[in-house]
Amino acid sequence: MVRPLDSRKEGLARYTETLVPAISLLVVLLPIVYKQPNLISPDRYYATLTMTLAFGIPIVLASLGQMLAMSIGEIDFAMENLVSLVTCVMGAVMFKDPLLGTAFLIGILAVYMLIGAFIHLKKLPSIIITIGMSFIWTGLAITIQPTPGGSMPAAVNAAMRLRPPWIPYPIVLAVLLALIGHFLMFKTNFGILARGVGDNVKSIQQAGHSAIRVRIMVFGLVGLFGILSGVALGGLTTSADPLLAKNYTLLSVAAVVLGGGTFAGGKVSAVGAVFGALAMHLVVHLLVVLKISTDWQAGVKGFIILLALYIGGFFKRAGKIRYI
Repeated sequence: MVRPLDSRKEGLARYTETLVPAISLLVVLLPIVYKQPNLISPDRYYATLTMTLAFGIPIVLASLGQMLAMSIGEIDFAMENLVSLVTCVMGAVMFKDPLLGTAFLIGILAVYMLIGAFIHLKKLPSIIITIGMSFIWTGLAITIQPTPGGSMPAAVNAAMRLRPPWIPYPIVLAVLLALIGHFLMFKTNFGILARGVGDNVKSIQQAGHSAIRVRIMVFGLVGLFGILSGVALGGLTTSADPLLAKNYTLLSVAAVVLGGGTFAGGKVSAVGAVFGALAMHLVVHLLVVLKISTDWQAGVKGFIILLALYIGGFFKRAGKIRYI
């Protein structure tokens, strides 16, 4: 449940809850700007920022889905497999038969809602169910699109290439998604109940609310954000690949934890998750800019992620930051 804060501290806590992910994003961004000054050049910033941040949007969407799962104390270990499957559905099915492709995506949503009910009724850890589903999603993806290829619907390609005035499209989308996520988790009864289930499910049930209904709704939204991530990724790459979203599961979990979420549930921050997701995306870009050998990139990326998570955990344990 949401714990009451002193009225004078509540506003400060809400502002500081995203301090660590915001600083992490800034720390990753500064050396990139130093190496690529075009990012802040008045005449070239729009194009360079669009190119740099575009592929961060699918990670943001996947991280918001992961945030929802972690709000109730669960983790979706099939996120990357789901996102890859959706690119295959969009590129190999939706492009040829929109009705069949739409039915396929609706079926995925239904499966995710059933997963939420199954986890609650059988009291099984989500790690078991979602790892099992990861093999199913990958098998379906390979069956639909065995090798990279396919074509995305023109509307999807166009939607990911909009050019609003002045502000690059990825920044507009990131801000919009952060606001939507924050409103969903902190301004609606659903968000209060979801965080309550993650923090103390017995108190939610004693108050007359259905925990199974909350879990079904949460996992339905997890599936929805995973689908949106796959659509966005497919629209950016204009092709399908059964392994296109490799590492999305780990990146999304790291983004949520960096953004203030906990594995125990109950404590999440949508704004923090968006900052964390962009930071995770830019870590990869930073390694390329610094010309780190591909043999070392995986290890360096892991070290940076662990360091950022350690710093965030240090501040929280010290009571400097309180996530609500």
